[in-house]
Amino acid sequence: MEFLEAMPVTFKEITPNYNLPEKWKEVILNTGGTHSTLQDIKLPQKAGGYWYKDSKKVYTRNRFIFWQTTSDAIELSEASLDINLSSANLRCKVAPGTPPLSSITVYERSASRDVVILAATVSSVHRMIFPHPGILDRKSTFGSLSSTSPSIFHDTNAINNPNNYYILNQYSNATIGVAHTCSSLLRENGEAVFALAFGHGGEGGLLLVKLPVTGTAVTTLLKRESTVPRFLSGITGALRGKSNTDGVETYGVVLTNGLAVAICGDTCLRAWQLDEGGAPIAVSTPLSQTLVRPKPPPHGHMLQRTIGSDGSVILVAYLSFPNECEFVVMKMHDGAPGGLRFSHICRIFGPQLDLLDYAIGYGEGSHVIWALWSQPDGETIITSVSAGAEACWRAVAGREAGAALPALSSHQQYRDRLLAPGLFPPSVIRKALVIYNRTWGNSESGVEGDLGEAAMNAVQARLRHLTARTATPDHAHLMHKCWSDLYSWCMQYMEGLQKPLGLMVPKQQESDVESGWWCAVVRRAGISLVCELEALEKMMLSPDAISLDGTGAEAGELSRDAVRVVLAGARWERAAGAGAAELERRLFACAGPQHRLLPRLHVLLSEPPAPILAPQQIDELTSILEPIKDLQNAVLELNDALRLDVPEIDTANNVEEETDEYDCLLASDLGVAIVTEAIRQMAEMRSRVVRGAVMALGACRGAGDVPGAGHCAVHWQAYRALLWLRAATLTQTVGGPSETFRLKLSALGGAAAGGAAGAAGRGCVAAYVGGAGGARARDHLAAARAPTAWHQALPLLAYHLAHQLWAVSGGFEFSWWLASIDQPRLVQNYVTMLEPWCEWNACSRQFILGLALLDLEDAENAYTAFCKAAKGVSTEPFLRKLVAAPDARLTQHQALVYYYMKVIKLFEIHDAGACVVRLAETAISIADKDDSNLAMFQWVVFKWHLSGGRTARALSAAAASPSPHARQTAAATLLTTLASRRELSELVKCSALASEAERAAADRAKLHDAHAHNPYYDFLYALHISRQHYRKAASVMYERAARCGAERGPGAAAVRRRCVAAALTCLRLARPDHAYILRPAPDRASAPVQVIGPDELAAELREEDPDSLGPVQQALLRGGNLDFGALYPSLKDADPETLLAVIKRAISTEQFLPHWFLQRYMEVDGAGLVRALLRGGRAAEAGVALCAALRRAAAALLPRCPAAPRAAPLALADLVLAELRPHVPADRYVEQVYKDLESHVEEYTKVVIRTSEDLKLVC
Repeated sequence: MEFLEAMPVTFKEITPNYNLPEKWKEVILNTGGTHSTLQDIKLPQKAGGYWYKDSKKVYTRNRFIFWQTTSDAIELSEASLDINLSSANLRCKVAPGTPPLSSITVYERSASRDVVILAATVSSVHRMIFPHPGILDRKSTFGSLSSTSPSIFHDTNAINNPNNYYILNQYSNATIGVAHTCSSLLRENGEAVFALAFGHGGEGGLLLVKLPVTGTAVTTLLKRESTVPRFLSGITGALRGKSNTDGVETYGVVLTNGLAVAICGDTCLRAWQLDEGGAPIAVSTPLSQTLVRPKPPPHGHMLQRTIGSDGSVILVAYLSFPNECEFVVMKMHDGAPGGLRFSHICRIFGPQLDLLDYAIGYGEGSHVIWALWSQPDGETIITSVSAGAEACWRAVAGREAGAALPALSSHQQYRDRLLAPGLFPPSVIRKALVIYNRTWGNSESGVEGDLGEAAMNAVQARLRHLTARTATPDHAHLMHKCWSDLYSWCMQYMEGLQKPLGLMVPKQQESDVESGWWCAVVRRAGISLVCELEALEKMMLSPDAISLDGTGAEAGELSRDAVRVVLAGARWERAAGAGAAELERRLFACAGPQHRLLPRLHVLLSEPPAPILAPQQIDELTSILEPIKDLQNAVLELNDALRLDVPEIDTANNVEEETDEYDCLLASDLGVAIVTEAIRQMAEMRSRVVRGAVMALGACRGAGDVPGAGHCAVHWQAYRALLWLRAATLTQTVGGPSETFRLKLSALGGAAAGGAAGAAGRGCVAAYVGGAGGARARDHLAAARAPTAWHQALPLLAYHLAHQLWAVSGGFEFSWWLASIDQPRLVQNYVTMLEPWCEWNACSRQFILGLALLDLEDAENAYTAFCKAAKGVSTEPFLRKLVAAPDARLTQHQALVYYYMKVIKLFEIHDAGACVVRLAETAISIADKDDSNLAMFQWVVFKWHLSGGRTARALSAAAASPSPHARQTAAATLLTTLASRRELSELVKCSALASEAERAAADRAKLHDAHAHNPYYDFLYALHISRQHYRKAASVMYERAARCGAERGPGAAAVRRRCVAAALTCLRLARPDHAYILRPAPDRASAPVQVIGPDELAAELREEDPDSLGPVQQALLRGGNLDFGALYPSLKDADPETLLAVIKRAISTEQFLPHWFLQRYMEVDGAGLVRALLRGGRAAEAGVALCAALRRAAAALLPRCPAAPRAAPLALADLVLAELRPHVPADRYVEQVYKDLESHVEEYTKVVIRTSEDLKLVC
């Protein structure tokens, strides 16, 4: 273990979280075998893979085949990081007792354009032929328009062709034993050659099987007989405690260049010619001088080969003994004619662990050995070493142990934790639910429908069961227990699925991609990728391996002072242990503002239970930081290294250049999962770097006293936000985005984002990587002509995407995408999380928060968010682009006006009228006087006031509009709306819109039937009467009467008579010189216009129905003097309009006015009586009536008068006095009336003054 602890960690493993393949295509291989001869054979489960050669073609780039063996099947899977593959999982079942051997090889044949997979079981060999990807998709396209391509495994017709397999039952017996490993080779002519190593402990041997394209297979049993002196081999065998037999105890075998080379139990390499067989042509000296018997297979000796840079064959033998293990690298040379010799290159000692698998790659000018080890506790470790003289083992960072399920407050939170992205695949949760239900006897063992609901139902059922059995149940404790049990089942299944089975590295001669410092790990649940750590990550994971002078390559571009800050953070984290995460949780639990973060950290570091460092640990940190001369510059340099900066690249040229090869780069589901996990690891590791640096500075010097620590804190929170996004999931939207949501985005000039549909339960970051974010990053890579091999493109793509997701990057692409996928609750939580500390795009985030709150039907808070967002209209690029073109020159007020126009549309879509009115009024208050949008805002205010029933405010808004067209439209709208509400009287009172309303009503009246309910004629009549335009009122009524006569509908005659009578009354009220109307002419152009007056109307009304009029109307129509005695019953209760018409007729005929008539008029409208008498030339009578009116008004001012006080017509008194004054000298009666009126006016004035003084005394 000391060997492993001293090993520097320089690699990381990226394990994707994607759904396990649940649909397998199964075929049955013909493997022969019988239970009598082949039974109880157990071979270890192994795995491996193959990368396609051509990395330039889209259909083979980043595409591979991986396999794993079980006791009864060979499972073949094809995957691609660029394109999704259909029918990509093939399970080849074998007969019971015939398990497959561990070595499976894959070949691409360019001549026949097919893929050949060579596999063997303990009793058979197989050549499986499949079509090459290059011919599968000649009619298909790859890129943004193509989502799935067929896998090579879709066609399995040739698998059990008799020419493609051979049964080996006769070679499996007690003497020879059972094959435990094999190697295979495909020759140019299509012949498959298999070399099977038999029996450990028996005679053993090496069996060659040649499977031609057609014809019978040829088998050859290779013997140990050699030209090597027998006494030498005998001595070696004796020393090893072995009998001198002719058998070969073979451990590992490879086929290369027409030769079969095996590593035997005596650690010698033996080589046979494939076509001649017989004795070996060369035997090496023992590769080890150890006399201990090697471990038995599968942990015994192993052998693999590769091709050197000069084309020679390099053999890498793994020698395994109980107390030691080592890798021996040998080179094969041509010897004498037909001969062969071996030369030693290097020897590399490994850790005292069991080797599960190893693979050989090539890169940076040397061969690289990747090794997969099994530790005593069952965990595995992956290491790498360069096959050279100065070999140094380097390790892959270990996988993080799954954290225990924390105590949460609700079933919903537990469910969300269980379904969190990157935790458990759905198939694991389903399997765990089945076992979970069975453990306590739940009959409902099936899992159907939504997975989250199924989990909640299962846990709640068990919780009810436990609660019923407990006298005083602790529901919180029992709920945590039930969910923890389910969580532990998922963890157990996940551990089994994550077990590594083998390594996958492209061979130098098989691929055009340099493969030295990366590999793939085949696990039970799929594959994971291993690549190098960044400089910061290396320093954080292996601080002891980094030189404090900062001169090593591991330091990257950081200076030695910045390296010291990082190393101090790493040492602090190591010393703090598990307390580091708890301290971080407590620090950010309050979600305080940014300026309070460092003071709170100082308090937490000085209070328990913070991770208290021992004095020697603090001294160690101090010794690291003390040599730093300029700590501020060191911290700022670290900040620069932690900042995610992407240079601006013009992607406009991508349209002109051919960039199709980048369209699907790492775009498959697997590729997206890999990129997403790479982003998570980057964010987590950088967050740890910042945390360690801040904590170390705080522990030694106080974080608040270090210049630049505040920037570190910002970056810390930014990476924490990125990790929060990684854990966020998308919720289900039934039927996709709602129509309201699409209308909102359309109003903003956008559209609902693609790539999120059907992504319920999928991680937010994964959806963005698979959608708009990934496309944008690929455009940048295409513009930069970046490499397309995954191990080179992955860091670049992950960095670009992390830059987009980083809250302090200055960009807003991700936030806008988040707002456009109809996830309002997620947007709300995201903005709330960033609000206390992130100043970048703060106003733009408030804008998308407003959008989310509108979707959540919280219009008031949405209004508040939009108002906050308005502050950044002129400063933040997103909002500036939202309101106008980038090159538009706008003042601050103009930009705000355009902004409010956009926001008003959003509230209108959600029918939030109150907010619309407030926003429009705000826009009106800030808009310039000559702004062309003022009319629109007034219209908005008018419309929403009208729809809300606030008629008076609607009328005011319509009248305030500066646009004549808007006023006309408003008048027309008012007519329609108020007519339906029976509130047209309100429009009659609005003189500001009288002309527009009149024109609109005239048009509307003609469009409706005249005899039916036609409120527009009534409105016109009331409008003209209120404005004392009696002739217009008469014309309107007579027009309606004429239309009623033409329509002949039911009730038309009665309506016509009423309209004619109303027209006649209006003409009687008009001045004599205006008492006429034009009769509508018949439909003849030459017909003269007819002018009619009251007499003609009266005659027309009498012709229609003389008895339909009342006595007063009939008397007025007849002309001549009125019979006041006969009309007394009708006039004693008449209204002021009728009394006015009667007095006008009496004055026109110079008729005497009875006292009772004058008294009635005085009671109803005294001022109107005085005006009528004065207009009729009866000034003296008007004076007498005015005196009576003043007496009544004065009497009403007395303290105990029952009548209500009323205003005296003093203005009329001035008119009457002025009219009487010229006639006073000539007429004594007029003089008397004049004096009486003056005295009444004077007396009334005194009464008013006296009453006012009395009221002042009382008050």
